Amino acid sequence: MLPKKHRLRHERDFARLSVKGRPLYGPFCVLRARKSESNPSKIGFVASGKIFKKAVLRNEVRRRMSEAFRPFLESVPPGYDIIFVARPEVEKADFEDLRSSLQHLIEKTPKELEKPWERRPKPPRSRKGIIAYAKQVGAPRPPGKNSQ
Repeated sequence: MLPKKHRLRHERDFARLSVKGRPLYGPFCVLRARKSESNPSKIGFVASGKIFKKAVLRNEVRRRMSEAFRPFLESVPPGYDIIFVARPEVEKADFEDLRSSLQHLIEKTPKELEKPWERRPKPPRSRKGIIAYAKQVGAPRPPGKNSQ
């Protein structure tokens, strides 16, 4: 377990990162990061119940990722909120491979967050939403159901 001053602890912080965090993809997990005013950086580990059905397995995956990350804790620059979202491959991954993957993601984070990033909005399911989405993206308005 990470020291308390380095942990993300509030549900709203995890939710904010999962929606607004910049994703960086690795073979065993997805890192989502964003700049914050926190000093030192706050870090969290997520194992989804959709992927890891049993609570014992979810806890094991989070503990494993946390332990693999521990040596790199001091190398994380201050001012970031970071979560690691586990992929199914992490369960059977070799510990050294997991450790090197996490190290690579941490080293890549500051450079990637400096690059401009604009997330395109997800397309809606309703007709009203489709029209608003077309305006937002700059596409022509879709034809109506009565126009032929």
